[in-house]
Amino acid sequence: MKHLLVYSIIFIWIMGCSSSKEFTEQDNQDYQQLQELVASKSFEIISTSAMPRASAAFSKVANSDILGPGNNASNIDITSNSNRLIVKGDSIRGHLPFFGEQNFGGGYGGNHTGIEFDDVPEDYTVNLDDKKHAVDIRFKISDKYRGNEQYDMVITLYPNKRSTIRVQSTGRSSIEYSGRVSRLEEAKE
Repeated sequence: MKHLLVYSIIFIWIMGCSSSKEFTEQDNQDYQQLQELVASKSFEIISTSAMPRASAAFSKVANSDILGPGNNASNIDITSNSNRLIVKGDSIRGHLPFFGEQNFGGGYGGNHTGIEFDDVPEDYTVNLDDKKHAVDIRFKISDKYRGNEQYDMVITLYPNKRSTIRVQSTGRSSIEYSGRVSRLEEAKE
């Protein structure tokens, strides 16, 4: 009987610690505004860091300090790199720097070594995660300059304007970007 009482107290304590987060009215309003932003299909994402899949070969290269001070194989500051992902209507345009390994032969020395696309995506879906107050956008899109390369993209947006972009490529190692989302201003285009 004594053990049953102890186990019951531990169970109640664990359940109390794992209760779901209660959102404030402001949290709910911010989440609603994020949903409206995504529904408007008029926003941009500027990334501040890239997180490539750190394979053994890429780690060796990165450890040679080629990425600059403060960077490592799994987290690279890209605030000084030009990068944008723009959703405008049914079209999505993106220019993201790429760090990682190329799996198949491709051109070297060209000007288009990043992840670049400008097209109407395939399989565009928006999923709302009400428990986490997050919005996932998934789509497939082809590279603008490498006709045989296609990207599976997952963009996760949060009410605090934080963003994550995950890219799976048919020809390169996977990479993730972290940044901020904002409403697209017509003057910036």
